Amino acid sequence: MRIMIDGHYLPGNIRVNRDLLITLGNIAKSLKFGIRYDAQRELVLINSKDSSTPPLPADNYVEERLEDENARLAGKVICLDPGHGGSDPGAQGPTGTLEKDNTLAIALLLKEKLEKNGATIIMTRDSDTAVASASDQEELSARVDVANHAEADLYISIHNDAFTSNTAAGTTTFHYGDKESIKLASLIQQNLAEKLGTKNRGCRFASFYVLRYTNMPSILIEVAFISNIVEEMLLSSVDGRDNAAESICNSILRYFKV
Repeated sequence: MRIMIDGHYLPGNIRVNRDLLITLGNIAKSLKFGIRYDAQRELVLINSKDSSTPPLPADNYVEERLEDENARLAGKVICLDPGHGGSDPGAQGPTGTLEKDNTLAIALLLKEKLEKNGATIIMTRDSDTAVASASDQEELSARVDVANHAEADLYISIHNDAFTSNTAAGTTTFHYGDKESIKLASLIQQNLAEKLGTKNRGCRFASFYVLRYTNMPSILIEVAFISNIVEEMLLSSVDGRDNAAESICNSILRYFKV
């Protein structure tokens, strides 16, 4: 929802709800301001000059709103790290799908969504390749270096979980314990589990290399269990991947409060 006061938009988007609309109405009434809510456009118009109802904006409102939304993450640099790649397939699902393919697909969708909101995206990989053709330790170090050298504002590592039992299921987000990483992890964990309809396994502390040595708020997301045949289907589906990317993108927007 956007708010316009005397013809000028306030920055940012606010999640609309009944209590907020009632509060705005009561404030406007006490100050003798005119107020109007356009449900179709999710727009609150306020006239601070008198109590008359403000007119609806011109038809070019939609274009102006899109231009504004396209810049919500302007100036933000976000590093996306699709887990595994190249000769390292990651975990394999019961039907043969590979973690490295799922993580890359989700990351590329997320990249597109974040760029539409004005963010600059740094990918540790954007194809089926390793980041460094070396040892596992050097591979992890290379991923960290990509984020640190870019001076990214956020680092997000995307993975699929796996376990020996095919009944294990759910979504988990890991952090290294600093305040901002916990905040980001909490937002993404809640939204992702709700969007995918998976079991919410919560946010957890982990001493993963990529979380310890990155210089910015960093998280590692285990989107779902590829070892669970139901969640394997979710991870490899067009809708599942897009829903994962959409929920992560929306969580990042909320993290930056835009």
